[in-house]
Amino acid sequence: MDIKNLMIRIREADPEEKEILMNQIKHEFGNLPESEQEEVKKLFLESWDNKLSEAREVIEKIDLALEIEQISKYVSLSAISKEYFGKSKEWLYQRIKGYSVNGKKAMFTNEERTILSNALKDISNKLKDTSLKIA
Repeated sequence: MDIKNLMIRIREADPEEKEILMNQIKHEFGNLPESEQEEVKKLFLESWDNKLSEAREVIEKIDLALEIEQISKYVSLSAISKEYFGKSKEWLYQRIKGYSVNGKKAMFTNEERTILSNALKDISNKLKDTSLKIA
């Protein structure tokens, strides 16, 4: 049983086709020896785990992009990129938006995420200090 192709076929099928496919799968699955049934179950679960991981990554990127977009109205992302990363604003935007660079999606490493978080904390502290001095 080719799990990947079955999942693609099911996803692309209309409701009637889905029902037919599901019945075919149940029939074929029921005719497999028990050891093969266990292997199919394992492959199916692994495939879904991979899809869920991919979905989580996409959601995480979207969340980060939305959060950064909110503060970009008030804070210069170009300045953050230059001062805290020593990079261009394009470099920062590529990672925030997940753009493709040299055929790979640009992403923050864990270390870069920490640097960005610390940069925002530093800016926050500077804003608080300035606010207190003005008051």
